Amino acid sequence: MNEEKFQRRLTRERAARKEAEQLLEVKSLELWQLNQDLESQVNIRTNELEIALKEAQIAVKSKGEFLSNMSHEIRTPLNAIIGFVDVMAKMNYDKTKFDKFLNIIQTSSYNLLTIINDILDYSKIQSGKLTIHKVNVDVSVFMMGVFELFSSQAQKKEINYSFTSANNIPNFILLDDTRVSQVMSNLISNALKFTPQNGMVNVHLEYIEDKGSLVISVSDSGIGIDEQAIHKIFEPFEQEDSSTTREFGGTGLGLPICKKLVKLMDGILKITSTKGEGSCFSFELPVASGESIEVKALEVDAESLRGHILVAEDNAMNIMLIEILLEEFGLEYTIVSDGQSAVEAVRKEKYDLVLMDNQMPILNGIEATKSIREFDVTIPIIAVSANVLKNDHQDFLNAGMNDALTKPIDRDALNSMLAHYLS
Repeated sequence: MNEEKFQRRLTRERAARKEAEQLLEVKSLELWQLNQDLESQVNIRTNELEIALKEAQIAVKSKGEFLSNMSHEIRTPLNAIIGFVDVMAKMNYDKTKFDKFLNIIQTSSYNLLTIINDILDYSKIQSGKLTIHKVNVDVSVFMMGVFELFSSQAQKKEINYSFTSANNIPNFILLDDTRVSQVMSNLISNALKFTPQNGMVNVHLEYIEDKGSLVISVSDSGIGIDEQAIHKIFEPFEQEDSSTTREFGGTGLGLPICKKLVKLMDGILKITSTKGEGSCFSFELPVASGESIEVKALEVDAESLRGHILVAEDNAMNIMLIEILLEEFGLEYTIVSDGQSAVEAVRKEKYDLVLMDNQMPILNGIEATKSIREFDVTIPIIAVSANVLKNDHQDFLNAGMNDALTKPIDRDALNSMLAHYLS
C-alpha cells in the first residue's frame, strides 16, 4: 500500500515537474520574444532619433544660412536707400543725378518689399491661412499685363523676351489672378536673372481642351540647373548652391512659394533643365470658362476728386506722405494723431471719408471705428495699416470699416480707393 502511494506521489511529482518545465520554457520563450521586440523597438527608435537629429542639424544649417542670406538681402536694398538719401541730402541739386538716385531708391524699396511679402506669404501658406479666390479674367489682357511688367528689365539686359500663345485659348476664364500673377512673375524674374545678355526668355500659353486646363510655361537659355540639384530648389531656404545665392541673390523662398501656390490651385508645377543650356518651368491649372465682361475704365484725375478727408495717423513720415498725395489729388484734409481724436472729429464735423491707421495711442483704429459706428453708420472708413494678414483685414471689416489699404501706401491704389468712395 505504501509502495502504491509512493508511486502515485512520484507520478504526480514528475507530472508537476514536467508541467513546471514546460511553463518555464514557455515563459522563457515569451521573455526572449519580448527582449527581441524590445531590442527591435530600441533599434527603430534609435534610427528614428538619428534621422531626426540629422534632419534637425540640416534644418538648423539651412535656417542659419537663410538668416544670414536674409540679413544680406534686406541690408543690401536698405544700404542703397539710406546711402543715396544721405548723398542727395548733402549734394547740390542736379536733376539728372537726382532722377538716377531716386530710381535706385525706388527699385531698392520694391526689392525690400518683395522680400517681406515672400516671408509673409510663406508663413501664411505654412499656417494654412492663405486661400484661393477665383475671379473672372480676360485672359489676353491679364497675361500681357504680367508679361509687360518685365519688358523694361529684359530690354536693359538685352535679352530676347517674347510671348507666344496657342490659338485655342478661351477669352475669359476663372482663376485667382493675384496668385497666378505671383507665380508667373517669380518664374519670369528668375528666368531673366539667370539668363545672360543676348539670351532668350519666352513665355508661352496653351490650353488643353479635353482637360480644361491652362498651361503657362517660362523657358530660358540661362545657366540651367544640375539634374541632381533640381529637387533642392523647391525646398525652403535653399538654392542650387551657395555660390548661386552669392552671385544672384534671392531669399530661397520664391520657388517653394510658387510650388505651394500652384498646389493650392489644384495645379502641377514642372521643370526641365540642362546645366549650361537653360530651363523651362511650367505650371498647369484646371480652369473654368468665364463670362464676357464689360470693362469700364476708371479715369481719375485731380479735378474729378472732391471731398474733405479725415486722416487718423500718428507717424510723422506717413502723415507727410498722405498730405502730399491728398494735395496732389486736390482734396481737403484734416489730420488727427490718435483714435479718440478721430472719434471726436467725426462727431463735431462732416467728413466725406476717413483714412484710419490702426496702431494709434488712446484708441486704436478698430476701437475708434466701433465708437464712430455708434453714431454714424454711413461715413466710409478705410483702414490704412501695415497689418496685412487675412484675419487682420477681416477684423477691420468686423469693426465696421468699409475697406483696407496696405502700407506702404501705393499711390494708384489710394487713388482708386478714393475714387470709388467719393464718386
